Amino acid sequence: MPGTTPTGGPEPDGLPLVLARATVEAVEATGGFGGGVYLRSGTPGLLRLAVLAGLPVRLFRPWWRMHANRPFPVAEAYRSREGVHLADAEDAMRRFPQLMAGMPYPFGSLYVPVLHGQSVYGVLAVMRAPTPGSPVTAADRRRAHRTAARLGAALADLALHGAPVTWEGEPFGVQLPAGARVPVEPADPDRGRAAGRELDAERLALPG
Repeated sequence: MPGTTPTGGPEPDGLPLVLARATVEAVEATGGFGGGVYLRSGTPGLLRLAVLAGLPVRLFRPWWRMHANRPFPVAEAYRSREGVHLADAEDAMRRFPQLMAGMPYPFGSLYVPVLHGQSVYGVLAVMRAPTPGSPVTAADRRRAHRTAARLGAALADLALHGAPVTWEGEPFGVQLPAGARVPVEPADPDRGRAAGRELDAERLALPG
């Protein structure tokens, strides 16, 4: 459960911490080098990147906003309520050529809808080294979907306590713990703050 105040409501920074924990857990569980969470915004059909871990936030500026009707894996996962799992650049180019056209290097990726009951809150994404000729394993898919399910439950709990679970601003960055499998340029430290505090990835772990 997210942190609460003595009165039983969520902590002021509960949403950023919940998002950061889920992102770090998903990246580590699937052997990734980066990841993030897109959340619904107040604009119907518009998703916003809320958190990005392991990668420089400014690099992804073209993808800070994602309309749900676009031909991108984040949008498809959100619309379909089904995961999108891309093994490598060839797989991504075949299914989503617009995605690869703007990326500086090849990668594999997983995009999993964040659900709870009938609510779709957003999409959890993980980027990792490509596995040419080999699909994303069932075990890694299960790990990503399990983390997304826990995130959905945590967001539902925040909403139950009256906290907003939409995103309107710029994304914040989270530095992954040492030992990420495929290190790339670290997240922008200027974006690693939310609610007036730096998010410490060493203590980000979802319960359960």
